[in-house]
Amino acid sequence: LNQAISFVIMAAVVFFLVVQPINKLIQLSRRRGHTEPDPTTRKCPECLAEIPAEARRCMYCTAVSKPTKVAEPKA
Repeated sequence: LNQAISFVIMAAVVFFLVVQPINKLIQLSRRRGHTEPDPTTRKCPECLAEIPAEARRCMYCTAVSKPTKVAEPKA
């Protein structure tokens, strides 16, 4: 009985002092680092296929569309 109680106490200590703080740190880092990158593709207005953002024509239906500027990556 004494060993079972000791095990439960140690498991609770490890859970509350190790597992929960690490999970909270992981969640915080995911929230901070989550930024939406600039899109490199867009939808064709005619066929709704994914095409490159700088394309002037759709590669599937050959519809003419205005290209959108893509921000250059910072070095």
